[in-house]
Amino acid sequence: MAIIADQFSFKKVEPIQLDVFIDILERAAQWMVANNLNQWIPGSFTAPKTRAHIEHTISLGNAYFIVKNDITIVNSTTSATTSSPTETIIGTFTLNYTDPFDEMLWKDIVDDWTDAVYLHRLVVEREYKGYGLGPKALMFAEQEGLKHGKHFLRLDCMADNKLLKAYYREKAHFKEFEDYPGERLFGRFERPITATLSTIPLSEK
Repeated sequence: MAIIADQFSFKKVEPIQLDVFIDILERAAQWMVANNLNQWIPGSFTAPKTRAHIEHTISLGNAYFIVKNDITIVNSTTSATTSSPTETIIGTFTLNYTDPFDEMLWKDIVDDWTDAVYLHRLVVEREYKGYGLGPKALMFAEQEGLKHGKHFLRLDCMADNKLLKAYYREKAHFKEFEDYPGERLFGRFERPITATLSTIPLSEK
C-alpha cells in the first residue's frame, strides 16, 4: 500500500515518552557506527547528563516525533469503510532557542546567536527514508522559528561527517561556516528563514 505525504505529521513528545525518544536516537547511533559514520556514539543518549538534557527539552515543549498516521480500514465482509486512527512514531527532532551548547558553538562567528532556531537530533527511521521527511522537518523548524521571531535556522554535525555536510550544503542549501575550533570539531550551517514559509501548511498535532 502506497504511503502519501498527508500520512505524516509532527507531534510534541510527552514526558512519559522520554524512553521512546531516546530509543530512536540510540538505534540511529548504532546504525551510524555500523556504517562507519562519525556522528553519534551508542550509549551517549542514555548517559545521565544527556538524558536529563533531553528530558528538559521535552518539558519545554521543544521535542517532536515524526508520526505516520494510518486512518482508513475497509471491512472485507461488509465493504464498509471505517475510521480507526493509529499512529506509528518514525522519527525525532528537537528545536532549541536559548541552549548553552548553541551559544558555545555560534557566538564567535555570528552577531547574535539568539536570532535563530537550532535543529538537533533529527532522525527518520531507515524504512521511511525517501519520503522527504527531513526537508519537511527543516521547513517545520523554520515555521516555528518565525513564530519566535527568529531569522535563521542553524544546525551542526561532526566536522568529519562529509556525507552529512555535503547534504546540508548541496541539497538543503545551507551556508557552511568554518568548523567550530573547540576540543571537538563541529561543522556549522545556517540558512535564512523567509516569511513565505508562513503560508506553507505543515501538520502538527
